[in-house]
Amino acid sequence: MTRLLTLATEAAETGGGSSGATIAVVILLVALAGFAVAYVVVGPGRRTGPRRKGDIPLSMRPYHSDKELETTALERAMAWGVALSTFAAIFVPLYWFIEDERINEKRDFFYDEDVEHGRQQFAANCTTCHGPNAEGGTAPHPDPNVDAPWPAPPLNNIVARYEDTGLLDLYGTDAASRLRNFMIQTIKQGRAGTPMPAWGSAFQGAMNDQQVEWIVTYLLSIQTGEVDAAGQAVTGLDGASLFEGNCARCHGLDAMGRVGPDLTNVFARFGANADDPESVAQARAAVRHTIVNGRNVPTGAPMPAWGAVLSDADIDELVRYLEAIQQ
Repeated sequence: MTRLLTLATEAAETGGGSSGATIAVVILLVALAGFAVAYVVVGPGRRTGPRRKGDIPLSMRPYHSDKELETTALERAMAWGVALSTFAAIFVPLYWFIEDERINEKRDFFYDEDVEHGRQQFAANCTTCHGPNAEGGTAPHPDPNVDAPWPAPPLNNIVARYEDTGLLDLYGTDAASRLRNFMIQTIKQGRAGTPMPAWGSAFQGAMNDQQVEWIVTYLLSIQTGEVDAAGQAVTGLDGASLFEGNCARCHGLDAMGRVGPDLTNVFARFGANADDPESVAQARAAVRHTIVNGRNVPTGAPMPAWGAVLSDADIDELVRYLEAIQQ
């Protein structure tokens, strides 16, 4: 009994359970000890005479007389029923009352563990490119013929960056889980055309799913809410400059695709025919709609909604630029 009480106390002190849960466990153990004593002193375990020999068949052993069955035996059974009912009436509401506290403490305990594991995984695998505090850095350019380093984005302002583009507004209350899933997916699959490799074991990477989720939990725990100038939208310029400042990071400076798809044939994909002005107008409207509203691609990086960031004039400039570079 002493050992069990010690273990319960240690569990509460080390985060394994709440103080309320420990009290409930202590009450349970004390009650069980009391029942054990009662069983031996006044219950069926009470010794009232010589022990029966073990070789007497159970069906032939003497039992209570009718008088005992109708008095003392019945009273003991009823007393046990009252005792157990009283215990249940007290213990069950008490445990229900402290259950929320216990669950919340457990959740906080495991969350802190996940953040620490994620910090260690990030330090071991990600700081070379994204910086020791996820503030951003550089990586070798994926094109071996280019000497300039590739700018690795900061990861401590992901939420703020996606809020600024209006992407999270598209999903309402489900935005947090969608952003988390996007981060997990990006780490697992990497980003084609960039130095970001695939880390998920399902994509021949070095991490299992649990390690990836640890990193995402850590990154979400250090979000600053601040977006640097390099991460803000470029506005009020000509179409080429708008594309370079806002779109080239995903679609490439030549618009032939990196993380995002090739845009040099986007009008053709929307059905534009140079000999049919109506089809060109419809493709132009479709391109504009995509820029304004964004696009969620389940198997790739989502296209943010730029309608909340760029003016109508900026978007018109972008559409005209894209139309001009169609091959």
